[in-house]
Amino acid sequence: MNNRPPIDLRSVTLCAADSLNPHLALHALRRSARLCTFGDVILFTHEEIPSDIRSVRIPRLQSRDDYSAFIFRDLVHHISTPWVLIAQWDGFVVDETAWSQSFLDYDYIGAKWPFHSDGLTVGNGGFSLRSARLLRACAEARFPFIPGVNEDELICRVYRSALEAECGIRFAPEPIAEQFSHERGALDNPTFGFHAAFNMWRHVDDTEMIEIIRAVDPRTIASGEMVELLHTYFTLRKFACLMALYARLRDTWTPVEIAQQIVNRGATKEAAVQCVNTCERIAQGG
Repeated sequence: MNNRPPIDLRSVTLCAADSLNPHLALHALRRSARLCTFGDVILFTHEEIPSDIRSVRIPRLQSRDDYSAFIFRDLVHHISTPWVLIAQWDGFVVDETAWSQSFLDYDYIGAKWPFHSDGLTVGNGGFSLRSARLLRACAEARFPFIPGVNEDELICRVYRSALEAECGIRFAPEPIAEQFSHERGALDNPTFGFHAAFNMWRHVDDTEMIEIIRAVDPRTIASGEMVELLHTYFTLRKFACLMALYARLRDTWTPVEIAQQIVNRGATKEAAVQCVNTCERIAQGG
């Protein structure tokens, strides 16, 4: 049991915005708030959710563009602390001892994107620390929101050079980002937080994960990230989680379609077929 006192982050607001899985986003906020004392904790959603955590009603977020526009343009109007930590249902604080006060030297920190090699590699917005100064800059008319471009890509790639040159915005270097959060690539050391459903096996025990799988919205289940998680559970031989997730995926796709989705996420055809055949055999009592 962790008996360490929470890390003092009263200069930071923790928040999540979610209209698809707001109850799971709330769960992620609670997990983070157990490890750190934040200045404020807010769930932004379209519905009333009774909770010990403050909820702010916003228009329903019906698409990625809606989410990105809210974070990029509107979040600034709700934050009264110098920094904001953005979490999602599949991204939250996991190791408070990895926190460093040096994180507050920057206006933006998110997990490194290893699939980019042009120096614009920091970073992922699903678990990210941002300054109020950055939020104010993004709300300016000279940085228009571009539909079809995720807000983290807008900030960290499309507008990064202008934000640095014109607004003095400081993006964390890769070593700092790798200490702060993990999404893709090798995980060499503990990080303060993480993002992405396909990483949840690292941080959520099997019993809790099965409950999450059963609660996730069908539109979230039918995603590449969940397919990737399925194959990971198969590789790890974690059959309870495997079958809970496979049952949900079978509500959307046939076995052949699931196998193709696994291949689409980088597995070999042989591995994908083996995974699906195993799941079908277990489901049929074999």
